[in-house]
Amino acid sequence: MTFLVEGFLFSSLGIALMFLFEFAFSTADVQKIRSRGGGKELHVAGLRATILNHLILGPITYDISLRYCCTEQSLTLWQQALATLKFLLIENGLYYCAHYLMHTRHLYWMHRFHHKYNAIVLPSSASAVSAPEFMFAYMAPFPIAAWGGSCDKSSAVAAALIIIVFNLVIHTPSLEEAFARYPWPFVSPGDHLAHHRQLTSHYSAPIFHFDRMISSLKDGAQSIYKTIRN
Repeated sequence: MTFLVEGFLFSSLGIALMFLFEFAFSTADVQKIRSRGGGKELHVAGLRATILNHLILGPITYDISLRYCCTEQSLTLWQQALATLKFLLIENGLYYCAHYLMHTRHLYWMHRFHHKYNAIVLPSSASAVSAPEFMFAYMAPFPIAAWGGSCDKSSAVAAALIIIVFNLVIHTPSLEEAFARYPWPFVSPGDHLAHHRQLTSHYSAPIFHFDRMISSLKDGAQSIYKTIRN
């Protein structure tokens, strides 16, 4: 089986998970958005964008990442776990940078469609983005993370699946309360829903909360600087 075919099947799994989250956890929100003026068209547009992004751009990125960016060496279980963690950190860091840039005046054009889902956020809106955004912010970090994390095929695929699942989690409002006490370094549904409401904070997604980490490091550095000066 070629990597391209594997990528198509993997992307199909992502779509299946989206429908699971959409209709198992967000039925009320789906009904709510479809009852609004223009809501049915927006919901269909989001589903269409998600399916096309996953089935066209996803398999290409999967093929490139596994064919050119993963090691062919066999890794131990511990090495795979470490590679997966490194992949997640790199991918989330790159997404944070891309997302922040897309909220600037020059790049917001590619991010505008995603923020049509602000009043009501759905799991399907997780990948309901323009094709340029999907390539720039979603797909481009994957081969870089696979290479930078020294991943083999198994660790890269595991990391990609984790990202897909948590991207759905943070776009599922019904899970906000369940994740209310999420550990500090991680992005909760409440954090990301706040981003959709405010547009000026919580740029991190879908796992590591780089906004919070950077803010804490900055506060710590300022505190140390003030202590030294005094």
